[in-house]
Amino acid sequence: MTVPKDEAVPLGRPDFFVLVLYLLYTLANVYPYSHPAFIGNAVYGWGDALLDVWLLKTSVTQFLRDPLHPWNGPGLYPFPRSLTFNDAQLGLGLLGAPVGWATGNWVLARNVLLLLGFWLSAWWTYRWALRVGASRAGAFIAGLLYGFCSLRFHHVRILKMAFGPLIPLFFLYLTRWSQTGRPLELGKAALIWAFQMVSGLYYGFFLLTLGPLYGFWMRRGRSPTDSAPSARKRWETLVTVVGLSGIAVGVTFGLLLPYWESRYLFDLKHDVGVNHQWAARPTHYLATESRIGRGMTSRWWDWERPLWVGILAWAALLVPPWSGRVQGALWTMTALSFLLSLGPQTPVFRVAYTLLPYFSAMRYPARWGMMVILFMALLAGLGITRLLKGCSGRFRWVLTGLLSLIAGVDLWHAPLRVESAPTPPAVYTRLRTHREPGAVVAFPLYSNYDIGSALYGFWTLVHQKPTTGACSVWTIPGAEWIRMGLADFPAPHALWLAAQLNVRYFVFHADLFRRLGQEDLWRRYEQAVTQLPRDWVRRLERVEEDILLTLNLEQIRQDLWVAPPSSWRWSSVPAGQVQIPTEPVAQSAITDGDPRTVWVAPYRETWEIQIDLGRPVYLQAVRIRHDPKDKMFFLSGSVDGRTWTPIPTVPGWIWVGLRRLPYAREYPADRPGHTVLLCARNWTRYVRVTSTRVAGHIAIRDIQIIWEP
Repeated sequence: MTVPKDEAVPLGRPDFFVLVLYLLYTLANVYPYSHPAFIGNAVYGWGDALLDVWLLKTSVTQFLRDPLHPWNGPGLYPFPRSLTFNDAQLGLGLLGAPVGWATGNWVLARNVLLLLGFWLSAWWTYRWALRVGASRAGAFIAGLLYGFCSLRFHHVRILKMAFGPLIPLFFLYLTRWSQTGRPLELGKAALIWAFQMVSGLYYGFFLLTLGPLYGFWMRRGRSPTDSAPSARKRWETLVTVVGLSGIAVGVTFGLLLPYWESRYLFDLKHDVGVNHQWAARPTHYLATESRIGRGMTSRWWDWERPLWVGILAWAALLVPPWSGRVQGALWTMTALSFLLSLGPQTPVFRVAYTLLPYFSAMRYPARWGMMVILFMALLAGLGITRLLKGCSGRFRWVLTGLLSLIAGVDLWHAPLRVESAPTPPAVYTRLRTHREPGAVVAFPLYSNYDIGSALYGFWTLVHQKPTTGACSVWTIPGAEWIRMGLADFPAPHALWLAAQLNVRYFVFHADLFRRLGQEDLWRRYEQAVTQLPRDWVRRLERVEEDILLTLNLEQIRQDLWVAPPSSWRWSSVPAGQVQIPTEPVAQSAITDGDPRTVWVAPYRETWEIQIDLGRPVYLQAVRIRHDPKDKMFFLSGSVDGRTWTPIPTVPGWIWVGLRRLPYAREYPADRPGHTVLLCARNWTRYVRVTSTRVAGHIAIRDIQIIWEP
C-alpha cells in the first residue's frame, strides 16, 4: 500500500461536512450539557465534576501568579506542592481560561471543554484514519467509534478522561513523521505529548508507553513501495532538536520531578493489589452504557469498565495484522493495550509495573481500554474502507449511510444525568472580606467525598484562602492527622494545633451536618463556639444557617504556650495527698506507680480525682494510665482549693506530631490506656482530673506528674 504524502489528503468540502456532522452529533448526544439552560451550571454529581472546576481555575491561577511554584495550591494546607496530590490539569485550565475569565463561570468553562472533548476526539481520529489510508466513510466511522465511545460517556464526570482529542492528534503527527521523515512532525508530536502530560497524567503515560513503540514500528517498517521521505531541511532538524530538548527539560523539571518528589516524600504509590482491584476483564469489553445496549449488557457492566468498542468493531477483522505495516502496528498496539488493561493478571502488566516507575502512580488499569477502543476504531475504519471498495457507487453510499446510522444508534447515550452545581454558601462571601492572614477549616470534617472534600476545594474559588480541606487522590498521612486533631474542637489541644498551623477561620455548615445525619454533632459545635474565652475569639458570625468563627490566634498562642519538660522524670504524690477519692485502697492504687493496681469506680457526672501537691507549683506534665476506653481528660487547678480554673493541656502525641509535619510518613496517635498531657502556663496547688463521658465505669491505674517549684 502506498502511504500518502501531506499534499495527498487535502481538506475539502466533504471534510468540513464531517466536522459539522460531528458537532451536531455531539450537541445531541451530550444533551442536556449542550443546552443553554444547563451548560453553565450542570455537573454529573458533586464529586469529580466540582474537583475538575476547582483544579481548572486553581491550576491556571497559580501558574500565572507564581510560575516558579505552579503546584503550590490552596488546598490541603499546609502541605507544599499540594496540586501534585491530584492529576495535573494545568493544560485544560489554560484551554478553559478564556471562557472562565470572560464569564466568571468556571463550570461553564469545564462543560465547554467537555463538549470539545467529544467533538475534537472524533475529528482528530477522522484525520488520523485518513492519514493511514482509510476512506472518508471509513474514517468517519472511526471517528464515531472513538469520539463517542461508552467509556468516554462514563467519564463525563471526570474531564481529564473525557477530553481525549490530544491522543489521536499525537499519533497523527507520529504517523506523518514516520511517512515524511520531517523532524518538525516529531517535534509537534512531542509538544502534544507534553501538553497532554499537564492535562491528564493517565493519557500522558499511555502515550509515553505506546508512542515510541508505534513510531519505531511505523518508521522502521517502511517498504520499497512507500513514497520517498521528504528532504530534510537543516533548520527543521535544528529547531526540532532544540524543541525536543526544551520539552524534555520542561516536562522533567516542571512536572515529573515535582510529582516524583511528592511521591517519594509521602510514599505515594498504588500497589499491585490496588491495580488488580481496578483491572478490566475480557467481558467488560461487551459492556456499554448506551441507551440501546445498557440493559442487554448490564450483566457485564462494572464500575469504571464499560469498554464497549462499538458494534462495527467487527470490521477490524477485514484487515488482519499481516495485511500491511499500518495494520500490523495498529493490531500490535491494540493487543498491548488490551493486555495492560487486564492489570496484574497478565505478565505484560507486571513487567511494565516493575520496569516503568510511573505505572505505580496509576491505579485504574481498565483505563487502558480507551487505547484499545482508539486502535480498534482505526482498524474498523480501515476494514470498512476495504468493504466499501468492493461496492458500486450507489450501493456504496447506501451502505455508508446504513453503517453510520448503526454506529450512531449504537453510541447514543443522551440524555445524560445532570445535577445543578451547588451555589457557594453566603458564609464564604463574608469570609472573603476578612483580611487577617490564616487558613480555613470547614466542618463537618468527617464527611464523604461528594459532601466534603470536593465541595471544600470548590468553595475556595470564592473565599480564595488556603484550606485544610480539598480532595486528594492519595491518602496524605499528615492531612489525616491534622483532621483528627482539629475534629476535637473546642478542646484546648485543637485550638493549640490551629494556632500553630495558622488556621484562623472555622466554618460550620449546618446543611452538610444534616445531609450526613450528624445533627447532634452540629448542636455540640453550635454551643461550643459560644463558650470559648472572649480573648480567643476575634469574630463570631452567623451567616444564614452557617457559623463563621474567626480566632485570635495571637492570644491563643500566648495562653496555650506549652513545652515538654527538660527532664522526663515522673513522680507520684504520696497517697495521703489524694483528697478524692477518700478510700485508702483507691488512693494507694492511684499513687503507687504500679499500673497493675487499679481503682475502678462507676462513672458519674461528678466523677473526679483531686490531689493536693502541698504547695503552689508550675505543673508541667501529667501522665495517666487508665482503661483503654476512648476518653478525653481535663485538668483544673486551684491555689486555695476553692476557686478552680481550667488548666489547658495538649496531649503529647499532638505535640510530637506537629514537629513531624509536613513530610513524615507516620504520625503518633493517642495510645489507648496511656495519656500524657503537656500543661499550659499555670500556678496551682490543687489539681482536679475529670474526663469526657464513658459508658459503665472509670478505671485509673496510675497518675504521675512533673512539676517545677
